[in-house]
Amino acid sequence: MSNDKLDVLIKRVASEHGIVLSRDDPVLMMHTLNEVLLEQNEKAHAELLNKYEAILQGNFNQWQTVASKKANALINAQQNNFSKNNDQLIDQSMQLISEKFIITINHEIRDLTRISRQAAIINLLAAALVLVSAVLVFVILS
Repeated sequence: MSNDKLDVLIKRVASEHGIVLSRDDPVLMMHTLNEVLLEQNEKAHAELLNKYEAILQGNFNQWQTVASKKANALINAQQNNFSKNNDQLIDQSMQLISEKFIITINHEIRDLTRISRQAAIINLLAAALVLVSAVLVFVILS
């Protein structure tokens, strides 16, 4: 934590609570630890989002290839046979592709939601630990 940030924090605690902290006060250590935990959490969330984006891009590319192949096959079939059965086949194939794409995205979203929920719980527990530590330090120093 930079000196400027520490000065701002010390002034804020003094103005809001009437307590003057020194630079070597353990409460400031707890604040710094909390900031480190928040930074790590931010990095973890960014990594999760990057992984999610890569998964979505991979799925999109895969579905695009599959859709192109199916569309080309259906166009060739349509050119050879203009019957209503071929029109229905195109609609059904596109509907199946859409349904599978939606199912896959829902599955990925469910997994990422679960992971994010776990990260949030860990962060909440870490914040609670920091709060308990700060209270204990305050009580011990009082």
